[in-house]
Amino acid sequence: MKLIGRFTLVCFLYFVFGKVVAQPCTCHELLTGLITKVESNYAGYIHKVKEHKENKEYLLLKGQLTQKSNSTNYNDCYQLLSQYVRFFNDGHLFIIEIPRITAGQSDSLSQYIKHFDLSEEKLKDFVHQAKTDPLEGVWNDKSQKIAILKNGINSFIGVTLENTNAQWKRGMIKMEIEKVKPNEYNLTIYRNDFAPIRFTQVHIYKNSVLPFGVYRFARESPVSPELNYINNTDPELPVFRQLDTNTCLITVPTALINPAILDSILRSNEQALTTTPNLIIDVRGNLGGNYIWGGLQALTNTKEYPEPKKENEDEFLMLASEDNADYVFGMSTYLRNTKNSAGVAHYDTLIAKLRNFPGEFIGFSFYNSAQGNNKRTVYKFPQQIAILMDKGTASAGEAFVLSVKANSDKVTLYGENTYGMIDYMNTNAKKIPCQGNNSYYYGYPTFFAPSIKTSPVNPTGIKPDIYVSPGTEDWIEWVKLDLSNKKKK
Repeated sequence: MKLIGRFTLVCFLYFVFGKVVAQPCTCHELLTGLITKVESNYAGYIHKVKEHKENKEYLLLKGQLTQKSNSTNYNDCYQLLSQYVRFFNDGHLFIIEIPRITAGQSDSLSQYIKHFDLSEEKLKDFVHQAKTDPLEGVWNDKSQKIAILKNGINSFIGVTLENTNAQWKRGMIKMEIEKVKPNEYNLTIYRNDFAPIRFTQVHIYKNSVLPFGVYRFARESPVSPELNYINNTDPELPVFRQLDTNTCLITVPTALINPAILDSILRSNEQALTTTPNLIIDVRGNLGGNYIWGGLQALTNTKEYPEPKKENEDEFLMLASEDNADYVFGMSTYLRNTKNSAGVAHYDTLIAKLRNFPGEFIGFSFYNSAQGNNKRTVYKFPQQIAILMDKGTASAGEAFVLSVKANSDKVTLYGENTYGMIDYMNTNAKKIPCQGNNSYYYGYPTFFAPSIKTSPVNPTGIKPDIYVSPGTEDWIEWVKLDLSNKKKK
């Protein structure tokens, strides 16, 4: 099963993509625009560069990339832009491609998608072959199934087996993947309109989940015990399981869902959740997203009243800039539409500060109109709560872990250290300013906690109370047994 080399194939397709979608913007202009925006909008630049006398390592990297950008074309600029943001080691500062293409351009790109002969007989042979890398196997998401095969020393292809989009036929190559180091990959996926999108630092979590961007694939084979805790129809959806008479499980694989989905599962299983002694909440591989946690936090809480907020104390800090002022204005849109004068005044005061004091740190708090009794319900059950986390628990996932740990004396953290993507938070995505750029965007975090220097989380992630033993195949079963043993003591 000989196939054109990965490097040759990807370069060829990006050459074609550049021809189909003309790009007058240069890589040098893209990099310059990105640097200007990061230095003016991202608080981490102040902390990690300016406060360290312009950090010589940063200045050296910026100079090297600027020089290299002069000889790099638009389509190859992705790696260079990604290398720049990786300097800050902050998962909330990133480059993403969102190319806008027409139906005609999509038709042109479809002609260059490569094919790989993978009949049912060959697939059956592949499934039963010994695998040399955890990436090899059959994977699916809610709309497609692919087989990921090794086609070089450190390269792989994702071959289409099924797709709800009729344009994608069996055998069409959906992914090109390069292994950078153990369990870290650079990946190109071809969207349903055939435009190539690249991702760096992609990891497998729970030995069964491959999440990146808005995509989340679950492994079908080789079989893993973790597949028992994944929604087979849609790996993004939360799962409830009654493991035994003493233990319930809720798996929340991503926060990129509507909160109503999780709330509906909690309501449907309220009887079991509020009468069963032990609860495991699995947030491994949850790289973040939205605030979806209200109902789950209420179930775990053991404090009748929240910690009182100190008067005139800001929850967060922001770097004052025009882009951050626009971000806060967008946050206030609902209040403006509903004519909430108090809420609008709150945000208008902040917006004025962000515009009038560029480069300074400004105090920020969300508008909250809640009045009166804030008493919470405290449930008798569950009596023991295990939060199961790993290196893939990040951002909103980490915010959930910190919140339940602070508000419940029933909670024990299990697993391994989390990602460390919480010190800077609330991402704003903007197109990199460059005339003709229709693909490259950057994301950056807008807020940070006042305690970022005295008690940062990002350097280590959140540490568990109990580490799960290395080599454990079924973490859920391991934690269930540990909870049972605790109950007996």
